[in-house]
Amino acid sequence: MIKDNNFTAALIQLQQEEKLKNEFANFLHDDVLQDLLSVKNMMGKAHRPEVQDLIVETLESLNTHIRQQMQDYHPILLKNLTIKDNYLNLIEAISLSFPERDIYVNFECSDTLFLVEPYNVLVYRLLKELLTNVYKHSNGNHAWIMLSQEKGKIELTISDNGTADATCVITADTVTHKGIASIKEQVYRMEGSVSISNNIPCGICIQTRILMKGDDSYQHFVS
Repeated sequence: MIKDNNFTAALIQLQQEEKLKNEFANFLHDDVLQDLLSVKNMMGKAHRPEVQDLIVETLESLNTHIRQQMQDYHPILLKNLTIKDNYLNLIEAISLSFPERDIYVNFECSDTLFLVEPYNVLVYRLLKELLTNVYKHSNGNHAWIMLSQEKGKIELTISDNGTADATCVITADTVTHKGIASIKEQVYRMEGSVSISNNIPCGICIQTRILMKGDDSYQHFVS
């Protein structure tokens, strides 16, 4: 039984590594390489002011995109800020990336919230994915985020006042709606749970629960 469990864990890890490599290769090809080739093709006309402006604009956009992708692959939480302030910065950044959406986000979290690695990064990823989904797919104008940690139990809840139905989210095609599938995968890997329900009076409510295991967490934190 132990041998089978070790094999399953190794197989899952291999699949995750291959998935990450594939995503990174696609990013390099579809985004970085295409922009670099575009700049290369424009170099022959670089003496023209309008082409120079276009080259600078393309490179600045590429720089921003690479930084965003780096943050996606490995979020950097500022050590001089509390966890709450780091998450507030994330919420503001997501809001700024959707200037066409006017959504009021209410964030409830203790100023003294404590999460050790890798749980602080995991919650960062979950928060980013869930709130981004609200901006992308909800037609509401209000979102509520509640984050707590009590006796090692982490609970993150995000709800909105859109018109979507929980059943539609639960039964959505995981190929075309990768966000929720990715969230479930990450949480289940940490032996947590994800529940999706209708918000009252309208909208969707997604709640994730994860048990912060001290021994493994502190070992990861120290190393």
